[in-house]
Amino acid sequence: MTSRFGRIGLWVTTALLFFLGSLDLVQHYHVEPTAAFLLSAARAVPVLFCRTRPIEMWVVELSAVLVTATVTVPVSPGEPWPWAVSSTMTLAAVGYLVATLGGKYTSIVMLTVVTGLGLLLTIWPGRGDWLSAVVTTIVLAVAVGVGDVVYARRRIAVALAEEKQVSAAERQLRSVVEERARIARELHDVVAHHMSMITVQAETARYRLDDLPEAVATEFSEIARLARSSLSELRGLLSALRDDGADPNRTPQPTLGELPALVARIETAGTPVTMTVAPDTEDLPQVLQLAVFRIVQEGLSNVVRHASGARTWVDVVRTKETLKVEVTNEQVMGGGPLSDKEGGHGLVGVRERVVALGGRFEVDQPGGGWRLRAELPL
Repeated sequence: MTSRFGRIGLWVTTALLFFLGSLDLVQHYHVEPTAAFLLSAARAVPVLFCRTRPIEMWVVELSAVLVTATVTVPVSPGEPWPWAVSSTMTLAAVGYLVATLGGKYTSIVMLTVVTGLGLLLTIWPGRGDWLSAVVTTIVLAVAVGVGDVVYARRRIAVALAEEKQVSAAERQLRSVVEERARIARELHDVVAHHMSMITVQAETARYRLDDLPEAVATEFSEIARLARSSLSELRGLLSALRDDGADPNRTPQPTLGELPALVARIETAGTPVTMTVAPDTEDLPQVLQLAVFRIVQEGLSNVVRHASGARTWVDVVRTKETLKVEVTNEQVMGGGPLSDKEGGHGLVGVRERVVALGGRFEVDQPGGGWRLRAELPL
């Protein structure tokens, strides 16, 4: 809307300058109407196109007012010359527009050239009006100064708008940080506390309970070990949520070398697993090894939850360009779905992890069982 009004204002200003310029030349300088129209158009049109081509239009304007000065003769000695009133008006309009575009040095050159030409034309023919030259210089200087102020205010307005955007982004980031801190507190006060209690109870079961079978005692020890491991990972998650400056590289991350231990725990829970891992995966980046471990971990956890006891296969295959991971289980009666729509957030997190690494992820149901597939680019 503002741009539209600006264009209308330029058209109206150009029309007024053309009309007043033609009237000025006809009445005060003995110029024929046709010639007056042409000279007025040459002086007024640059105002219309000055925003898109300021330097070119300034040259056109200067040429037009100079030609007007050389071909006009005042009706009486009291009329201003070399710069007619209409020429002063168009020069001021062009100078103002150029200054509003940030052309400070161009405006200074304009003012210097107009001042020099005014003095030259006043001295050389011997019929010039010093007052006309001085007034035109002063009017043009004021127009340029006002235009420069307008340009500076526009820059300040743009800077303020950008600052508001930055402030809004900072407020949003601060809200996210505060929410993460709140989640970290909840995890610490609730989940970490309960995990600690599980660890303590499982570790002390063999001492608190009389005549505890060795198999049960071993099971409690395994529960305690898993709880300690989960508690350690939870502490790393809390550190990341709080963003307390801890070095994440100091926290050990699972690798492909820990897959056998993971499979052993799943088999201990009663789910037989056959795992095949490509032999040439030791040199994979840590981020890929961690992603593969989490994918397999989530796939096996889903099997335990939804199809406990089902025979399961884990395959990690490396090709020239990709790393393929599959976790497949056979069909069992009453096995629940593994889809991330009806499950928890585990598969959603795996999908996000794979997509973040530029890979593909899918869950399908071959032969009645379930298969989790991921393909990660190398």
